[in-house]
Amino acid sequence: MALPFPKPLVRVRLWIGLITLSGIMVLYLYLKRSEANVSEETPSELPVFQWIPIHNITQLEECRNSQQGHTLIVDELGYVCSPGNVESSGCCKDRSLRFECSRCKSDCCSVYEHCVSCCLHPDKQPLLRSILRRSTVNYHPLYSSLKDQFELCLAKCRTSSQSVQHENTYRDPGMKYCYGTDTSSLLPESVQHENTYRDPGMKYCYGTDTSSLLPEVP
Repeated sequence: MALPFPKPLVRVRLWIGLITLSGIMVLYLYLKRSEANVSEETPSELPVFQWIPIHNITQLEECRNSQQGHTLIVDELGYVCSPGNVESSGCCKDRSLRFECSRCKSDCCSVYEHCVSCCLHPDKQPLLRSILRRSTVNYHPLYSSLKDQFELCLAKCRTSSQSVQHENTYRDPGMKYCYGTDTSSLLPESVQHENTYRDPGMKYCYGTDTSSLLPEVP
C-alpha cells in the first residue's frame, strides 16, 4: 500500500503546475499579439502583380488606355494612336505604332504616351522587375497597388523623380517623364550650369542611362 504524499509536497506541486500554466498562457498571448502587429504592418490584401505577355497579344476585346492625352493615346498593348482612332473597346484602331521609342533617347522620351509605350516593350521588363524589387524592399504604397506592367508604366512615366534634380527642377526640361531608377544628372556639369539642355526635344525618361545626348561643352 502506497503511502500518501505529505501535504507540503502536494502544495509545492500544485504551485509549480499553476506557475507553468500561467507561463504558457502569457507566452500564448504574447505570440498572438505579435502576429496581430505583423498583419497590421504588412498589407495582406494587396493585388498580385502579373506580367502579361503582351508581345504575344495583338488584340483584345477591351483595352485600358492612358485616357488623358489630347493628341495621343496609348493602350495597354503598347499601341499609340490619336484619340479619334480609339475604338469603343478602348483599343487603338490604328496599330502602326507599337512599343514606340523613336522619340526616346537615353531612356527618356519627349512625349508621355511614347514613354508608356516604350516602357511596355518586352526588352524593358528587366528594368521594371528591378523597380518592383526595390519597391518591395522599401515598401511603397503606390507600387503595391499596381496590378501589371501597364499600370506600372503609367505610374512611373507620370510620377518618376528621375527627370528631376534639386527638388522640383527638371534635369532637362525637354525630358520630363521617367520611369527608371537612376537619379544622377542627365546633363554634364558644364551644360547644367549654363541651363543648356542635352536635347530640348527629349522630355520623358523611363530608364537608367544618364550619358549625354549632346557632346559636352568644353
